[in-house]
Amino acid sequence: MTLYQIKPLFQSLLRPTMFWLNKHHVTANHITLAALALSLLSGLLLMLVAQPILFLLLPIVLFIRMALNALDGMLARECNQQTHLGAILNETGDVISDIALYLPF
Repeated sequence: MTLYQIKPLFQSLLRPTMFWLNKHHVTANHITLAALALSLLSGLLLMLVAQPILFLLLPIVLFIRMALNALDGMLARECNQQTHLGAILNETGDVISDIALYLPF
């Protein structure tokens, strides 16, 4: 089974959360910025705290980041929140997040 086969199931599991976020006026850009903050703080923690055991948290951080990335796209598309700024934030945030999580290695 590939990630592309799992994606619709994953999105269907996230859909109730998406509707809740939209109802509470959380935008796709808020979710994008939350994913970026999570990655930056996690990367910084891994670099500054010399405890190799912290690297065991990385799969959890990556899973949460993946869920946030799915949610921001779903909010943008399904709740009519697509903006030019959002597209830029999403792409730039993904690159910065990747760098932040690779740097500790």
